[in-house]
Amino acid sequence: MTHNKQPINDRSQSKAPSVWSRAILRGVRANDLAGKAGEIGAELEERLVRGDYRFGEKLSIYNFAEEFGASRQPVASAVQYLATVGYLEIVPQVGCHVVSPSVQDVQDFYVLFARTEALIAHFAAERHTAPEADDLMAIAEELALNPFETNADRRMMADGISDFHDRMSAMARSPLLVDRISNFRRIFRFYLSQDRTEVRNVSGQPVKMNVLRKRVASEIQARNIAGAEASMTEYILSDLSDWARVV
Repeated sequence: MTHNKQPINDRSQSKAPSVWSRAILRGVRANDLAGKAGEIGAELEERLVRGDYRFGEKLSIYNFAEEFGASRQPVASAVQYLATVGYLEIVPQVGCHVVSPSVQDVQDFYVLFARTEALIAHFAAERHTAPEADDLMAIAEELALNPFETNADRRMMADGISDFHDRMSAMARSPLLVDRISNFRRIFRFYLSQDRTEVRNVSGQPVKMNVLRKRVASEIQARNIAGAEASMTEYILSDLSDWARVV
């Protein structure tokens, strides 16, 4: 896919805000880069999660350097970082391309992601305070009221879901696990973006997701560890097409 060669700031002003622009920064760690490399890395990650680049697509460090008005060094640092997260693959003496996982690899990742989020729910059920659980339920109930009719509704839903998972992560009180799942959440959204074109125009509320999210909050609130784990696993895996159109 060819992008216009313009400064990052100009690019951000030339297109409508992505539903991912805030959600990327909530519930996951910011990228570890500084300066120009961090700026370029954030922009490229936004494009990857938005689905601008497709599985297997070749990318050029030289083209990015020209587009962003930068030397190759910060671009190479950004690309290397995105490769460590799992978006890109770098082949020495050849170049880099977007990863191209098999269908089975993607399905296996979704299961792994669901199990990890279930462990977050497990710890949240075990370690939360009552006010925290009440707040989590309030977020779930508010999300269920979203009519999901406009782009603004969709952005609010994406932000709200990020807030829900961010709050649950805080309730889990496991910095080690939350740090590890950060990149999983990035890749989950990235994989979903590859299928988003087919489902983005489907109308109607994601009713099943809303019901299951409230069930997760309820099981955590009741300190039902097994129920929280099972509900979270079902919440993630029961309808990936709804996840793709919602986030």
